[in-house]
Amino acid sequence: MIDRFRRGAVAFWRDTDGIILPYVTIMLLAIVGLSVLALDGARFMSLQTQMQAGADALALAGAAELDRMPDAQARATAAINNLLSNSTVFGAGDNRNVRVADVRFYSRLPDSDASDMAAGTPASDATNARFVAVTVQPVALNTILPPLVGANVVTTGASAVAGFDQVVCGATPIFVCNPYEVGGMTYDQATRALQAAMADPAVRRRLIRLRQYGRELDPYAPGDYGFLDSPTIGADANVLIEALGRVRPAACFAQSAVNLREGYMTTAREGFNVRFDLYEGAMANRTLDADFRPAENVRKGYVGGGCHPLPADSWPIGQPPSQATGMPLDQVYPYLNGQMGNGEWDFATYWQVNHGADARMPPNVNGAPAGNSNVPSRYAVYRYEIEQGIIADRSPGGETGAPTCYAGGNLADRPDRRILTAAVINCQSLALPGGAQANVPVAAFAKLFLTLPLARAQTDLYVEVIGLVRPGDDGNFDMVQLYR
Repeated sequence: MIDRFRRGAVAFWRDTDGIILPYVTIMLLAIVGLSVLALDGARFMSLQTQMQAGADALALAGAAELDRMPDAQARATAAINNLLSNSTVFGAGDNRNVRVADVRFYSRLPDSDASDMAAGTPASDATNARFVAVTVQPVALNTILPPLVGANVVTTGASAVAGFDQVVCGATPIFVCNPYEVGGMTYDQATRALQAAMADPAVRRRLIRLRQYGRELDPYAPGDYGFLDSPTIGADANVLIEALGRVRPAACFAQSAVNLREGYMTTAREGFNVRFDLYEGAMANRTLDADFRPAENVRKGYVGGGCHPLPADSWPIGQPPSQATGMPLDQVYPYLNGQMGNGEWDFATYWQVNHGADARMPPNVNGAPAGNSNVPSRYAVYRYEIEQGIIADRSPGGETGAPTCYAGGNLADRPDRRILTAAVINCQSLALPGGAQANVPVAAFAKLFLTLPLARAQTDLYVEVIGLVRPGDDGNFDMVQLYR
């Protein structure tokens, strides 16, 4: 009996059938555990990707509103808060939606991407807010892995930083020192002064005499203008003149930074004046070139017609019965050390000389006919003449608003040629010396209506500000991108 039991025990001990089963049992536990861990990891990564995509979208939506206008931050915050309420696929409970936790605006990012955003420069107000940082609330994920082995709930969040930059292409390569900036203003205050002026039609109507200034020893002052540098324009003066006269110069300029060109150019009028159908100097052979076409309405107070008219008596405006009159100057120049008028000009004389025999009524201003006691902007009159088809009306000296020198074809299929798009720079608060400067920030791009051509030996520009370049305007591109 004992012997049989011993032999059975020995046989059992030597039997190797099914020996792998214990190992399989142990390994199966490990394999299942790793599979569950991998599944939880994949779900976690997917959730984090969804959270990051939501943060990116929120930051981009906010950055698209940062156009330096006074309400930019309010619009950006509203865009962020109202963009989406999508729920995540793997989030748990009531906290599965992508929700905003924090929104902060910056005027400058940290120098290194490795630095915390706390090293950046917070925006003081909407006028210098260029970047927005959005942090979303963490979302919980219920894990499949048992609590005894690991945590049954993990959380993940996300943040993103996006910024805005305005790029204007095909613009006249000029800059203007902010004419509404006064001594003692900070950069942000000067920008706000510009924006406040653009919101007031009475201020926009004031005629401004912009001075060309480029000497290196003296600082730029409000109301000075100069030229922008671009690789496509180069250093050649004739190429710059062409760029000043061309319908669409081959150059783009970003609001974040432009380069100011060195030098004073007495022949700049040759480029500007093609808008008034005046072709001389470097532009003398461009009368058939559609890239240098004039405006539809070139009324300027000249007589003689053809390609060589001359200013009428008492140009730019005389008393009836004057031969001709261009857009009159303001009657008083109390601002900007005598460079900016009060917005009151002799509309009645302009209308009588150029349209006295015409039956059409003058344009309305605030619901009433225009007159010297109810003065329209010069740009409004210019557009009214085009829209009402009265460009061909003749002054006593025979001038009309129709070009007589240019013979290159249609004029109506291009942007308004008497509008100059200029970079407005806060020269005083930036303490810019004259001459060339690199990486200069732009407060805004403005649309300037050129009221008169430049006479010989004249470099001053007489302009009326129409407004700022906004999204949707010709040649304007809003650059919105993620930075973090």
